Amino acid sequence: MTIKVRIPVQLIIEHKAIPHLYKTEVYEWIKEKKVALVSGNGKTRAVTHDIVEVISGQASRIQVMSCENNSLDTINELERMVLEDPPDIIFGVGGGKALDVSKVVGTRSNVPVVLFPTAISSDAICSPVAVIKMLNKSTSIGVKMPQGVVIDLDLLASSPPRLMSAGIGDLLSNKSALFDWRLAHAAGKEEMNTFANLMANNAVDSFLNLINRPEVDSSRMIKGAAESLIMSGIAMSIAGSSRPCSGSEHLISHALDYHCGGKALHGEQVALGVLFSEYLQGQREQVEKLGPIYEKLGLPAHYEDLGYTREEMHRAIRKAPSMRNRYTILNEFELTDESIDQILDEVYPEQAKNRYQLTGSSSG
Repeated sequence: MTIKVRIPVQLIIEHKAIPHLYKTEVYEWIKEKKVALVSGNGKTRAVTHDIVEVISGQASRIQVMSCENNSLDTINELERMVLEDPPDIIFGVGGGKALDVSKVVGTRSNVPVVLFPTAISSDAICSPVAVIKMLNKSTSIGVKMPQGVVIDLDLLASSPPRLMSAGIGDLLSNKSALFDWRLAHAAGKEEMNTFANLMANNAVDSFLNLINRPEVDSSRMIKGAAESLIMSGIAMSIAGSSRPCSGSEHLISHALDYHCGGKALHGEQVALGVLFSEYLQGQREQVEKLGPIYEKLGLPAHYEDLGYTREEMHRAIRKAPSMRNRYTILNEFELTDESIDQILDEVYPEQAKNRYQLTGSSSG
């Protein structure tokens, strides 16, 4: 049996991708077409203006809409505006929230979407999943894959380093997520798509191989991270769910959001969750190896560096299994208060503190 997998028709990852957009097939798509741009906040507005300048002679109409947040109210308002005079294509411009909102609005209004990430803080840059806020709770929903993705490497290079680090944190979680997926398959809880498994695993390995080279400049690292995050998104499209890239580590992050105030970026919290999950998965040598990698990539190795207390981290671990109906390593253990305390001491030792600064948090 074969399945139909949707992937972007156009993928552009290069320097000056926005100024040179007129040279691409994406530019041909919009000839005498109506284009709606969903723009995030901050410097995203300037990027949106740059895109408008490039396409103004090609599109028949350009409408710019502001995306203040990823709440259901914002999505409903943007969808209303789109349906009043439907565009032929939507350009989503910004960080993770703006991209997710664009995908949701495009899916609900049946309009194709092209994404222009201004940062790579998560795998939202190309995935069939979007995170939205409903009743003050972050919820993942299925969406159509974008028709195209345009990544301007010069733009990414100018974004706060913290945002790229968060995206890499999201990428590294593929390892623990795949372990959980195999565990669920062995327990008879879920089917395993071996091709999606292979792609998600290779996405991480290709990036780790890149950063382990003696000399890798920042431009190559940014491009490598973007390519690996896109491979992760395609792995999710193949699987038909976020399973290849989301397991127990994501449940911990969701619990931090919902029960502890969500004090940090998604990828940063996921990176913390990876350490706890891999410890439970019996991969304690891997946890030790991640220490130097986290330090090199600017990822937090202790919850206090993200503003969480021990009590909050303890609460998140306890609540994580109930965040969604997904079988993971957390279902294999009866974690008591005492055992959680012991693991917190081992996974997040005192010497792991103060290696990380909370700077440059805006993700548009």
